[in-house]
Amino acid sequence: MKTNSNNNTINSSWISENPKKTGLIITIIVLVISLFIIDKLIHYIYPIEPLNGPEIVRAIRLREHHPGLNRIIHPDKYYLSKTDNLIAQDYPFRIDNNGFILPHNNYDDPDYKIIFTGGSTTECMYVTENNRFPYLAGQLIEEKSNKLINSYNAGAAGNSSIHTLDILINKILPMKPDIVVSMHAINDYSILAYDHTYWPVETPRSEIITINDYFPKMPKETFIWHFKGLFKTTYPNVYQKIFLLKESIIHPKKQTKPWDEWAGRRKMIKERDFDFMQKEFKWALQMIATTAKTHDILLVLMTQANRYKDNPGEFILKSMEPILSAGITYETFKKEYDIFNDIIREVARTNEIPLIDLAKLVPQEKEYMYDVMHYNDTGSKFVANIISEKLFDIISNL
Repeated sequence: MKTNSNNNTINSSWISENPKKTGLIITIIVLVISLFIIDKLIHYIYPIEPLNGPEIVRAIRLREHHPGLNRIIHPDKYYLSKTDNLIAQDYPFRIDNNGFILPHNNYDDPDYKIIFTGGSTTECMYVTENNRFPYLAGQLIEEKSNKLINSYNAGAAGNSSIHTLDILINKILPMKPDIVVSMHAINDYSILAYDHTYWPVETPRSEIITINDYFPKMPKETFIWHFKGLFKTTYPNVYQKIFLLKESIIHPKKQTKPWDEWAGRRKMIKERDFDFMQKEFKWALQMIATTAKTHDILLVLMTQANRYKDNPGEFILKSMEPILSAGITYETFKKEYDIFNDIIREVARTNEIPLIDLAKLVPQEKEYMYDVMHYNDTGSKFVANIISEKLFDIISNL
């Protein structure tokens, strides 16, 4: 409402008071409606002919953590039941914009860039942030050398040597690192024993995925899918909280069961060809070694520490029940697993690659590992000291 010079009330509206904004809104509405009409007319004038066959789009999976993730993880009761000293507490788990686990130094011009690769034993998910050995080792090297060190953690649960090779080629090489430290054994053994190949089809560890499977077919569903994807990418932590809240409402009494990745394929271990498994593992490590060498990167190999003793206790045997129930004895598994660590030593020796023999240096006690091979805080700090001393010696002689 407005008044004129004679104090008479003049009826007015937002439209009359905002002619430019009104014109813009009307223009947008007319444009949207026009495009909709044009789209319908084009469909009738030039109908889209169906494809002769299905259009399949595939991609190679980069097994890394979601860039920008920032969450608190807490081991559930099922995970805790498989451990004998893991502390049930909150563990911050943060990922930088390039898929590396935080924390890490981020100097613009470091003296050395060191990248650690491997599976969950490198990832150290249930270790206090500052005690994860890929980070802590870098800090210790920096203190000893007075050099600026950026050390990155590229570990991810389930990653085999082939996944690391993929990450090395597509993510690590462009960073021009000085040193890459790689630790693999159990994941390579598992995938080769159960799937008999490094390239299983339609499993969580498959190298190739079909992109089409991720896209809804109907336009309305596609719009919602893209909106959810955009929201998840922009606000990953908010999205996770909303998802968990939705699940708690929809399934308030749902009991979470431990997920067994190999549930449908465990019996296949009886058909494994161990000679083939050894050749494949040696080949995969050699591919990593050759790739690093041709790009002037110093590769350091590490054996994988574990609690597989000659005379295992009750806890170790209980932890081994899934694999033992599939038709393999503990003695056979231990022998084959030890051979995989021997292959690491052999590849390091034949390629003149530095070796950090954690399998021999880390005591096989629960003081250092909360289950058969995952480090607790004490073990991670212990390993960080071993690694930092070895890498400091290497750096001092470069």
